[in-house]
Amino acid sequence: MQFSHTLPEALRDVRAVEVLERSLASGRLAHGILLHGDDLSDLEAIAQAATAHLLQTDRIPLAHPDCFTLRPSGKARKIRIGETGEENTMRQLIANLQKSSNQGGNKVGILYEADRMNHQSANAFLKTLEEPSEGTTLLLLTSRPYDLLDTIRSRCLNFRVPGKAKSIHHEDWDAWAKAYRKWLLSIFSAKDTQAVADIVLGAYGLNARLQKILQSITANAWETEKLRLPEHVSNEEKEASQASLSKYQRARLLSEIGTLTNRFAREIEQLNPGRLPVSALHRCQNALEHCAGLLALNFNQSAAIESFLLQSMRIWRSARP
Repeated sequence: MQFSHTLPEALRDVRAVEVLERSLASGRLAHGILLHGDDLSDLEAIAQAATAHLLQTDRIPLAHPDCFTLRPSGKARKIRIGETGEENTMRQLIANLQKSSNQGGNKVGILYEADRMNHQSANAFLKTLEEPSEGTTLLLLTSRPYDLLDTIRSRCLNFRVPGKAKSIHHEDWDAWAKAYRKWLLSIFSAKDTQAVADIVLGAYGLNARLQKILQSITANAWETEKLRLPEHVSNEEKEASQASLSKYQRARLLSEIGTLTNRFAREIEQLNPGRLPVSALHRCQNALEHCAGLLALNFNQSAAIESFLLQSMRIWRSARP
């Protein structure tokens, strides 16, 4: 069976899958494959399907004795160099890959969030990438490919896996989106101090509701993700995986807020033909990107989103006709 047939239908026509399938069929697969994109779950699905094909197994490939994985661990979510014999470390992965195959076939190493390698880990891995043992395939997964060493990227076959548009599925999301639109419109109609005060209180209310939605979405996604993790994954690895999932869900919500903001700007144009507040929209999108940047640096989530909403209020107030 072609390995693409084991993937969700949405991924079967992705160029990375097409090229990998041809390479697997011809037996000419590169020893280093870098899969990058916004959705790590899509990258994992492709990596696992390719691994199952390489190891010729119908079972969960991560449980195969010739499949070796490495994930970020700890609160810092780093891939550590560690020591040989220490689980989930770079040295142990290298040691496993240098051994003969347990079942006499191929060996596969999968690095989740490969951009999280520290300097020592990256340099140690580079040597393995330059001179892999026979029958070894290395799969690197990341949403931040340019955080990898140039020498690592250049030694891999690079594939970008485009993210598929995924709407927010939560019982309270539509109501929040409507409340956000109403709040933006109220900025344009505010005429006195009391109205402005109500807008400020509205920003705090929107933020509080958004935090609850985000917490619920992340918790539900984690319950599903936990079932996909191999039994041998350590608590530190689970903690890092949960943190990564939380960041992904938060990024989805911020992206959707950007879409809602664009939609609002078009609505203003319809109400006031010829007066599309392009400058205000650009400044709001910059404020949203700044918010995302703060969150990437582990800034307090609620404070960062609150700052974005208050900045938005000032920006749209100044853009009123």
